[in-house]
Amino acid sequence: MNSKDFLTEYRNILHSCERPSRYIGDEFLSANKDFNSAEGTIAFVFPDKYEIGISNFGHKILYHVVNSNPKYMADRAYAPDKDFLELLNKNNKPLYAMESKEPLNKFDFLGFALQYEMAYTTLLKLLESSKIEVLSKNRDEHSPIIMAGGPCAYNPKVLDEFVDLFIIGDGEEVIIEILDLYTKIKNLPRAEILKQLSNIEGVYCPLFPKKTKKRIFIPDKKSHPTTSPISHFVSVHDRATVEIRRGCGRLCRFCQSAHTNLPIRERKSEDIVSLACDYVKNTGYDEYSLLSLSSNDHTHIEEIIEKLNIHFKGTGVNVSLPSQRADKFSLKLAELMQQEKKSTITLAPEAGSQRMRDIINKNLSEEQILNAVLSCVRSGWDKIKFYFIIGLPFEEDEDVLAIAELIKTINNRCREEKLRIPLITCSISVFVPKPHTPFGWHGQNSVEEIERKKALLLSKKPQIKNARLNFHCAKVSQLEAYFTRAGKKAGELIFELYKNGSYLDSWEENIDFELYYSIAKKLGIDIEKEATTTYNPYDNCPWEIIDTGINKKWLINEYEQAKAAKTTVPCETKCSNCGVCTNFKVSKILDK
Repeated sequence: MNSKDFLTEYRNILHSCERPSRYIGDEFLSANKDFNSAEGTIAFVFPDKYEIGISNFGHKILYHVVNSNPKYMADRAYAPDKDFLELLNKNNKPLYAMESKEPLNKFDFLGFALQYEMAYTTLLKLLESSKIEVLSKNRDEHSPIIMAGGPCAYNPKVLDEFVDLFIIGDGEEVIIEILDLYTKIKNLPRAEILKQLSNIEGVYCPLFPKKTKKRIFIPDKKSHPTTSPISHFVSVHDRATVEIRRGCGRLCRFCQSAHTNLPIRERKSEDIVSLACDYVKNTGYDEYSLLSLSSNDHTHIEEIIEKLNIHFKGTGVNVSLPSQRADKFSLKLAELMQQEKKSTITLAPEAGSQRMRDIINKNLSEEQILNAVLSCVRSGWDKIKFYFIIGLPFEEDEDVLAIAELIKTINNRCREEKLRIPLITCSISVFVPKPHTPFGWHGQNSVEEIERKKALLLSKKPQIKNARLNFHCAKVSQLEAYFTRAGKKAGELIFELYKNGSYLDSWEENIDFELYYSIAKKLGIDIEKEATTTYNPYDNCPWEIIDTGINKKWLINEYEQAKAAKTTVPCETKCSNCGVCTNFKVSKILDK
């Protein structure tokens, strides 16, 4: 459907909803490939609002990779807000893709991004709104194949009943392999198609379950986008993004991304500079982000920013490093990052006490944190953002109070040097045990215990008036902890929640906690018990059908090391024999 026909047909709906620009497509730099002439079609669906999904870098990569292939066409779709969804239903209109305006049920594949457990019910509602059977067993030969990937796919059992195929690990190569094979076998029965696709490395199929190895891709320049659709209004991350490094060798024991994204793979410095220059030139963005789990861990991060500063001098283009290690933050880096304008510096100590930082394997001293902050303040920054976690395994009250003590120490050091005391914003999340990590077996603190620890920390607020303490909701964290470690039984809960109206629960204000717990109780599920239980590491867990390459014995040993507050050196420094490189016959790639 062309844009003129679409606007005519949907005129009344678009005039009746908030922010109709979310739903009209035709963004600058959209691929706009022809749907009907493509040999294979896929719509990448983000189960959250447009302004969130259009910023997702994983979607941008796969959208670019597929549309770079002349045989295939990729389109996009996002979760409409409730008003637009109701209008579609009232007018008997299916959910459609942004560019082609084709109904999603006409595509060969739908690819859902599983970034967050609280988006599961939204995924089901989007299937229903697309006139697609929610349960995979009810889909016929004409239904699209429903795929999903992303962090939550590392425990696929929760969505076994709804998703046909899961992509485990990196998707750049596997998505093309799926499309290539599908075009050859698409006339076979649906079950046979799924069976053959499940034989591709990195693909898990619930209909034919077997232990599945994650897919590992060596990022290259060709697979990285230098354009992407530009939102009609400001999105959450309105900037050019360049991935400089994949994987993290720090291996903080709570962090799933660090353990599932090994080995470390750094891009070449010259490629990073070229990609950033091209992306900004093509899009007109006035900011670029150098993306990584730990951006300043890149071997040549200072040289990269120095070269980019020279290129963008006088243009007002600003650099952003989304996540930085305090021990790698230098005065030179601080000076390089202030060339055009100063933005908030973000650091992630995660814990206030040295004991707790050792338990989580942060490999970070208080003096290193202080040096990083003071370097920023001396260079003119007056805003610092910290990430902390409470409720961590083996945490004591003194560890929680140490967050306030750390801020007090920063303030005292600033006074000693006669520096301006910075505004410090602390984002304080609740520990959620994640599959495939050393802490994945450890139970979460109860909601009551988290609230007690929160009150304990807030009691120190009068002593740190320059600090804002922003806490993540303990109730939401408990739901996350349940779903992230759950098995197939959780699918029943998701299905019933969806039928009872749960939608866009990634937004806390939409969550009906009473509904979650009442339906769970009817199904015989004790959410609190499941979230707070510490499992036996030697038992089999639902997520072990996925092979990340890390040996389970290594994870158990890391858990024991945590109990003793012993650290493991980063794999950049020395191999800790986690198993990834030997089991998958790969190796870390550093830009030496």
